[in-house]
Amino acid sequence: MDIISPIKKFFKKVFSKRSSSSIDKYTKEYLEYFDRLFFRAARTSGFDYLYTLLRIEGITSGHWDAFVEAEEAAMDFSEMLRNLQNKKGKEKRSLRLGLLLYCHSTEMSAPYEILANLLRCCQEQPYKFRPFSHLATPIGKQGFFGKSIPPSPSKKIKHIRELAQRCGEDKLLELVDGFFRNQIRNAFYHSDYTITETKFRIIEGGNPVVEEIDLEELSDALAKCFAFYSAFFITYKNARKAIGMGRKYHTRPNFEVVEILTNSEGLLSGFKIHFPSGTSAFFERKDYEGTRGLNLMIEKEGISLHVGDLEKYQMARSWMVDGKPFEQTGTRYNEYGYWRPIVLHRHGEMIESDVSKMTEDHITRGALFYIYATGHLAVEFIIKSKDNLFKGDVYRRPSKGFPYIEIKHVLTDKEDHVYDGTLFLNSRDTEAVKTGIEILNDFVNKLKNEHKKFVFSLKYEMYKNASKISTMSNSDTVKNIGTIIISMEDPTSTLFTSNLSIFPKQDWSIKPEWIN
Repeated sequence: MDIISPIKKFFKKVFSKRSSSSIDKYTKEYLEYFDRLFFRAARTSGFDYLYTLLRIEGITSGHWDAFVEAEEAAMDFSEMLRNLQNKKGKEKRSLRLGLLLYCHSTEMSAPYEILANLLRCCQEQPYKFRPFSHLATPIGKQGFFGKSIPPSPSKKIKHIRELAQRCGEDKLLELVDGFFRNQIRNAFYHSDYTITETKFRIIEGGNPVVEEIDLEELSDALAKCFAFYSAFFITYKNARKAIGMGRKYHTRPNFEVVEILTNSEGLLSGFKIHFPSGTSAFFERKDYEGTRGLNLMIEKEGISLHVGDLEKYQMARSWMVDGKPFEQTGTRYNEYGYWRPIVLHRHGEMIESDVSKMTEDHITRGALFYIYATGHLAVEFIIKSKDNLFKGDVYRRPSKGFPYIEIKHVLTDKEDHVYDGTLFLNSRDTEAVKTGIEILNDFVNKLKNEHKKFVFSLKYEMYKNASKISTMSNSDTVKNIGTIIISMEDPTSTLFTSNLSIFPKQDWSIKPEWIN
């Protein structure tokens, strides 16, 4: 949504040459802030962040989305300003239209609701369908269908201020305070104002002048307002696009598969959760068509999901999509540069026992556990070398087909180069995994022969204090396979956990000292 171009021309004509460049400066600043805020919310509270972007609500039919209408109206006002840009003697008309767009923007409910829920995400609080409902003023007899007067923008901003202060997002308050002037909004909406050559005068109830605002100051407030909302719309759309263009399927630690739904533009429009019980829940929002949903309920705080047959759900040890086993190729558990313990909400010991029966080979057992515990047909490994092993930051061999090896240079620490690698497979068959491990073993041994100071390790292994891949033999015996070692310092001795929050350390970016 680009309302910036016509607004720049509007300010340049009506007020000053400085205003047009100010919008560019403000927009850049606001885009940088919103990018950081959205990213923080996504990293802190993934699924509630998804709910926030989709603005989860009840089922509607047809065009009931005021946010879509508000965006269209803003574009219409912007087009009107464009049409006035070269007409002499219409400066007041342009200013009045700019004030109308200012009031329209600051009245929109959806941006306030999205911002409130983003701040809740930053505090790991659940999504709230109506985050300002406690500020509404009841009308008449109350009950389930009782009516109320929605809170004003001032009240909403006050609540956002409280949320922002709790999670250290004072920058958001600075941005909002830079443009929001309730007295300007009230004066314009109630026709209690006059405009002179240099002043915007606020008059209440026919009284003499109550307040005067220089048009330069008004110009700056409007410039910040339009830059704020333009940056917000751009970031919001980019966030939906980023998810829409990413992986379509995501596995969750409780053997659920989240399917991302998109619209014709490739933007996030909904989700479908496939439960291991064979049922599913979904929500989808489409412009002009309304919202659809199944097997989910909006609570006072958060969203509850109906998982179907509870016994089947609790006993499941694998992911299913539409009644078929689900496998992901070309994907991995960690983002490159990170090393987290595998999160499993249940049946971790059972999976250990299952894969131990599939093979006597210790290395293959660790690879099979990773595959069955994460749903990714891959094996993650790590390399530390005194030498720079490859040209560029990414190495892949072969360029096509499976299995293949992909390695990324993620860190240079003093004299050490750290590489995060993946062996990508296309089958969880034990023999196929063994073949892939053999290819990886040959590749690693070749590197070790070429580089003296070289350390290699699989990230996830089903034994304590494992040695390096090239020194292991298939005749080694495994002891205490079910033993889980909890370390508060690093993930190298923790195979899996039910919850990462039990660790005081939440920074899982790879550290050189983890690789020995």
